[in-house]
Amino acid sequence: MKIPHEHIPYTYQESKRVFENNLPIKEAAENINKNCDITYNSCADYAHYFKYLMTGNQSCRILSSYTQEYYLEHIYKDYGKEQLEKSLKNFYSLIEMFEQQGNSNKKSMRAIYEKYSKLV
Repeated sequence: MKIPHEHIPYTYQESKRVFENNLPIKEAAENINKNCDITYNSCADYAHYFKYLMTGNQSCRILSSYTQEYYLEHIYKDYGKEQLEKSLKNFYSLIEMFEQQGNSNKKSMRAIYEKYSKLV
């Protein structure tokens, strides 16, 4: 199921609230499910992805290119250059992991990485 781009800002805000310990992940998933019409089982993926970008901890699934770019852009806006640098390192590790698992080149992810690397 393709997630409409207009829902991604909401998933980001809920994921950020989970990360900052202002919201339990279950509640965030319920909110995303209710407000964005995303299947409940996929809703927690956004919070896991955000946590992975911020810390490098937590397994996560690959999300759309639009979501990847939106999250990196807003991590930079919300947390600054130093956090973006850490998040890019984690993002690059994710690229390598998915390439090794799927034996395919993640061109769109690499393009996003290159774009945001210029900011740090």
